[in-house]
Order: sequence, then structure tokens, then C-alpha cells
Amino acid sequence: MSGNLKLKTLNLTNFATFEDQVINFGDNFNAIVGETGSGKSLILDALQLILGNRADKRIIRKDCEFSCVEAVFSTTDEEIKNYFFEIGHPFEDEIVIKRVIHKSGASKAFLNFHQCPVSLLAKAGKRFIDLVGQFENQELFSEKYQLSLLDNFANNHNLLSSYQDAFQAYQNELAELESLKEKEGQTHQRLDYLNFQLTELEQLSPDAHEEAALKEKKDKFLELESNQKLLEEINYYFEGGDSFPGLQVILGKLERALAQSKSLNSDIIEKFQVARDDLFEINFLLNKDLDIELSEEELSEIVDRLDLYTKLQRKYHTDTPGLILQMREFQVEKQSLENIESSLSGLERSIQEKLSNLQSLASKLHEKRVEAASRLSKLLTNAVHGLKMEGASFQIKLTESEIGPSGMTKIDLNAEINPGEGYHRVKDIASGGELSRILLALRQVLSSRDSVSIFLFDEIDTGMGGETAFHIGKSLKKVSEHSQVIAITHLPQIATFSDRLLEVEKNIKKSGGENRTVSQVKEIVGDKIKSHVSEMTPLLD
Repeated sequence: MSGNLKLKTLNLTNFATFEDQVINFGDNFNAIVGETGSGKSLILDALQLILGNRADKRIIRKDCEFSCVEAVFSTTDEEIKNYFFEIGHPFEDEIVIKRVIHKSGASKAFLNFHQCPVSLLAKAGKRFIDLVGQFENQELFSEKYQLSLLDNFANNHNLLSSYQDAFQAYQNELAELESLKEKEGQTHQRLDYLNFQLTELEQLSPDAHEEAALKEKKDKFLELESNQKLLEEINYYFEGGDSFPGLQVILGKLERALAQSKSLNSDIIEKFQVARDDLFEINFLLNKDLDIELSEEELSEIVDRLDLYTKLQRKYHTDTPGLILQMREFQVEKQSLENIESSLSGLERSIQEKLSNLQSLASKLHEKRVEAASRLSKLLTNAVHGLKMEGASFQIKLTESEIGPSGMTKIDLNAEINPGEGYHRVKDIASGGELSRILLALRQVLSSRDSVSIFLFDEIDTGMGGETAFHIGKSLKKVSEHSQVIAITHLPQIATFSDRLLEVEKNIKKSGGENRTVSQVKEIVGDKIKSHVSEMTPLLD
């Protein structure tokens, strides 16, 4: 088998009629058989839980607190390992997925022993595992699904990826253009607002160093006012006033009085004169340092600028560095709005260039699809002939449409089920059984080149028998050459092609004084396979 991933085991604990069951799967074609109601469909239900389906507490076995389903997958493929590494759940050689459903209705999902959202299981499951059943047949009606199958067949992965990247870039610029056009309608009103705000801010031209210097100057002016009052008081004591003669007059009188005394030592008078001169020098120096003229105009300017700083800081709820940042943001926005016309023009040119590149990629993609559609139609026709639809033929019709997320290709899967009746869309003419066979034929054609590694077939043989069932079994065997196949069937014509035959049995056993139903899975091996298959009731067409 060339498939990159395989399901090794499925463990069921307290799951409906299963108590504690380990099911081992083989690499190629696994057939699950058993009587109606034995529990075959429960295995599919368990696998669907592993693939991210919604959990229902009704599957918990009676009198149990929880139910657990665990699947172990093996692979050595580096691409798969990289995928799980990128989504944050790396592994060595085995991928382990577990779902636990509690009686309360709560459920938990685990991927490689770490809890994860159920949506992640669904995403990973769709990438590597395909479920083909009664309801999944309806997917064949989807144009998106049909186009995906065709691209897989044509090996368009790289070209499609390049196209989708280009399409996303194109869509992003279209959204940007729409946003710019909306802005253009509001430009004048916004520019008036910005100009008003900038006039105020640019008038101030906020600068943290200037603000600090202004505060320092203001403090000095306030200090000079205080010093001026002190100087006036000192000069009053030296020079005197209306009711006070002043220190100069008093010292003069004292000097004359000392000079009239004949008993005083001359040294005392000399010391007095020195002290007097020192006091006069102190008065001179004080006047020199403190008698600085105050400029009321300069002080007023300083106070006005500091008031403007305070006003704008309060307005914008920030400090001076914040004012500078706000002013720059307004300036950048203003420049952006003023340049909006040139931005629109440049963006429109870029969009046209991207559209031209997009159309070129879409055209190449469409050409490859047209060429592949012809080959796939022939292969699909041959494949359904091998499934007892000898008169059917297929025609994959492609037409050009508007550019979209997947290109410019519109697809219709048409078929002529009965010769001479003309081609019609498959969804309009095919029965449920025919759809199952068509889908199986597609799997057979695409399995060797699809990224899907595991195919689950849910009673694809419903309503069939005889030679048709034999050919379905043969086709499933063919698919299993490239991928692991797990098929639930009730027909010996299909079971006979399996590489591993698993039988589901339902038994009654005593538990806690009452009869309880228990489903069990056992592998049919060796010589027993042939005899077991021969005992299955064959159905005829």
C-alpha cells in the first residue's frame, strides 16, 4: 500500500453495546461484517467521533459515567508529520486521537495526548480520511467538490495554490480600495478637523526641554520678586526713611562720638571704621546681586506658554511627549488624506496588474482542467463499466466563468446512464446505488494520486448483489492498493476480496442480575475466512 497514513487500532470503552473492545485494522482492505443490529454501524459512529463529529451522551453505555473512543494511526511520512507540527500537535510515529463523553453531556477531544478543539480533528480528518456513504454521496453534487476531484486528478496543487495566493492578494487590494474610497468621501470634513487640531499643537510646537526651561525661568522670576522685597528692606535699614534715620546716619553719629573721646585707643576707632566699611561693601554687593530689573512682559510670555502646555495636556489627557506623538499622528494622517487621490490612482494600477496576473493563472488552470477533464471522463467511464454500469458514459463539461476563489472554471459532471438518452447532470438522473458506484469509480481512479490515505465505506453495497456486488468488491480491492480501505458490508461478494475480515457479534450476558447486550469484534483468520464468507447469504441482482 502506498497510502501515507493507516488506522492501526480503535479502542471502544462503554460505547453503546461495546464494553471494552480493541479493534485491530490491516493496511489494505478491511471488511467489517455481521448480522443486522450487531453493532457494525457503531464502529462507523466511533470513527466519525474521531473525525470531529458532534458527541451525543446517549452513546454512553447504561450505568456508566463516561464513554471513550481512541484511535491510533501510524505513519512515517514527513509531510504528515510537518502538518501536525504546524498545527501544534507533533508526534513521532503514531497519531493518537481520543474523545471522552461524560454523562453530564460534556465532551473532550485530545490529539497526541493534548486537549484540542473538535474543529481541529474535523480539519485534519478531511485532509487524510474520506467517508463514503449514503449521505456523503450528496457531496458529489457539489460543484466545489467536483472541481476539487478534477484538480487532484490533474495534479494542479501548485498552480492552484499560486492562483489562490494571487486571488487573496487581489481581494485584499480590492478591500483596501473600497476603504480608501469611503475615506475619500469623509476627507474634507476630517481635514478641517485635523487642521484645527494641528494649528493649536503646531503653535505650541511642544518640546519637553523647552517646557522644563520655561518652568525654571518662571521659578527664577518668582525668586527675584522675593529678593526685590528683601533688597528694599535692607536698603531701608541702611539708608533710612521718614521715621528711621538709617544705618549710615547712625554709624556716622557713632563715628563722631568715638572721635570726641580722648581716652579711646586709636586701634578701636580704626577697627570701627573697617567694620563700617565692610557693612557698606555688603550693602553694595547685595544691591549688585539682587537689584535685577524684572521684565513683566517676559514673565507674561512664559506664563502664557506654560498655560498652553497645561491646556493641551488636559485636552489630550497626556504629557508633553504624548503631545508630540499626537501631533505627529495628526500630521501623518493629514498627509495620507492629502495624498489619497494619488494613493487611489496607484492602488487602481496595482489592482489592474494583479487582475491581469490572476487572469493569466486562471487561464492556465482552466486549460489544464480542460485537458484533464477529457482523460478523467474516459477513465471514469471505464471504471463504472467495471461496476456493472456497462451502458453509462461520462462527460465532464467545463465552461469559463467569472474569476472566483477557485479560478474561472464552471464544472458540470454529466452522464448518460442509458445509451441514446443523452447527457444530463448526474444529480438529476442517477439513483442512490448508481451514485455510490460512481463515487467508488472516482475513488478507484483518483486513489493513487489523492492526498487521502484512508477510505471508509459505509454499506456502499446497499441495494446491490450478485455480479454488481462482486465488481464493487473488486473495485474496493483496487482502491486498497494505494490506500487503506475500511468497508462495512453484508455481502460475501465484497467480503471475499478483503485482506482482513472483522466480524461483529452481539451476545447477551448476565450483569448485575439483569441481561445486558454486548457487541464484540473478532478477526476471522486462516482457513476460517473462506468458510465464513461462504456462509454469508449472497444476494442476487
